Amino acid sequence: MGRDARRHTMVCGLLMAASLTGCSTPGMRTALKTPRVGSSRPPVARTAADRVTKEVAVRDREVAHFRLRDAEPWGEDDTASIAIIQTAGTDEAEMITLPEHLGRRGAPNLFGESAITLPELQQLALTHNPTLRQAAGLVQQAQGNWLQVGLYPNPVFGYDGGANNAPFDGQSLFLSQNIVTGGKLDWSRDVATRDTERAQWDAKAQTLRVVNDIRIRFIAVLGAQRRLTVTNELLRFADDGVRLVDTLFQEEQITKADVLQARVQQSQTRILVRNAEYQLTAAWKQLAVALGCPDLPMQALEGEIEDAVPTIDREGAWSQICHASPALQAARARAAASASQVRREQVERIPDLQVTGSVGRDFASPQFMMYGLQIGVELPVFDRNQGNVTAATGELRAAQAEVRRLELALQDRLTVAFQKYESARTEVETYRETILPTAKDNLDLTQRGYEEGELDFLRVLTARRDLSESTMNYVASLIELRTSAVEIDGMLLTGGLDAVDSNPVSSNSAGQTSGAGR
Repeated sequence: MGRDARRHTMVCGLLMAASLTGCSTPGMRTALKTPRVGSSRPPVARTAADRVTKEVAVRDREVAHFRLRDAEPWGEDDTASIAIIQTAGTDEAEMITLPEHLGRRGAPNLFGESAITLPELQQLALTHNPTLRQAAGLVQQAQGNWLQVGLYPNPVFGYDGGANNAPFDGQSLFLSQNIVTGGKLDWSRDVATRDTERAQWDAKAQTLRVVNDIRIRFIAVLGAQRRLTVTNELLRFADDGVRLVDTLFQEEQITKADVLQARVQQSQTRILVRNAEYQLTAAWKQLAVALGCPDLPMQALEGEIEDAVPTIDREGAWSQICHASPALQAARARAAASASQVRREQVERIPDLQVTGSVGRDFASPQFMMYGLQIGVELPVFDRNQGNVTAATGELRAAQAEVRRLELALQDRLTVAFQKYESARTEVETYRETILPTAKDNLDLTQRGYEEGELDFLRVLTARRDLSESTMNYVASLIELRTSAVEIDGMLLTGGLDAVDSNPVSSNSAGQTSGAGR
């Protein structure tokens, strides 16, 4: 029987181990494997990278046909997104996967997966950003305080055995109740109601801060992706230029100085590419941190940095902020709570009734029953709560001044944001309609003049540099334009990782001071 028991135990152990190691279905195990890039079909990123290295233009005139929106080195048949994540020189694109709950829709990205959309990122932030849980906790705290301050004081039930000196042996039971007067509980509830409203407005403001931060950092990543696209294209042109000047130098058509100048520009462009890669990495990391998922792997984003930006009217924006800003509403709710607190402190001087009833028996005389009733009030002779009334009045004045201060501060911030918006919009329109076309035409004419022997190669390099600088400045202006538009549209609420203001705790707030109903 012992051997059978051991055999039974061994079989059970093997079955348990098999169930633990094989608990997932074949489909689940397949889904957990890291997908391999390529095999039957090469990834889009590798196809694009191969074309960058293989399709080398001999003539520099191609630079004149460079268009910012068509800077991708792939053709019409490719479905690659403009969001370039892969750095130059990488042999294979890395397959990046997102959490299972993220959707997989939209244009394919360079890793062969669907790019992440802005709504998906915002939903991720609403789930994982800790400040939103912090704000929700403060709302719950305010609601609990509202419940507590309106509760009636508990009665006191007790036994009194003190009257036991001969010839008396009296013992009694008593019941005491504090009767709240002056509407103290109602005023305490009113203060707590205003505090709860303020906490709810603070939570809405924090939600908007998080959403705005995600939008701004989303734009920053789009801009960094576009900047990397542009710098990679410029590096391709610089490489072509070096090969061209080497050929011309061997044919003794240019001097050694021209070759050195071309190599200097090539090195400078490589620095631009490397800096663009660093900026993209940093922009993605900042986005992931704002989401509350700092380890989220880098992924392409579905969007275009040149998406249309709506025209913003300053007066309309200010009207929206005045009437709908959660930050202003929270400040107004705090002022309303302070006003109710003043009234609450004023009624504190009205004394509560202290009522005690008792019943007992003198056991020395079994037929002698004792009944008692006590009613008392606290005489407000010295302490009439005048200090708390003064403090509450001062708090009300400060809260009202805070509303005005916040209105002025928001007007000031709107002025700065609107100035950035107008300046960036002017810059974008100027670059798009004038500077970039002119720089491209200048490069084309300079190239032709060089080919005809009218201009030296240094003029070609200068024209290239002007085009590259104009293109990078154009991207920077696009980022500034869209960022300022988000700030204004989001009622100037940013700081998705800033701590949420805690609920006010003071000696004269509801539920904090001594006295019934407090």
